[in-house]
Amino acid sequence: MVCIAVSPAAFNAITATPSVRSFSFEAERGGQGERLIWLDASVVERLRAMHGPGESYSDVILRLV
Repeated sequence: MVCIAVSPAAFNAITATPSVRSFSFEAERGGQGERLIWLDASVVERLRAMHGPGESYSDVILRLV
């Protein structure tokens, strides 16, 4: 499992998507409202492969949903 930080909007999109199989998250939020989520390493690698210059994991997640 790999921990990444995502924006509140990306976190909400993940939790509203029934097809998301499994992930866990930290209860505390960061200073900007970001959430730390835990994903399988293969999922993080796919997100990394899909992101363009200047894009964050949150940007990729929002684009996909």
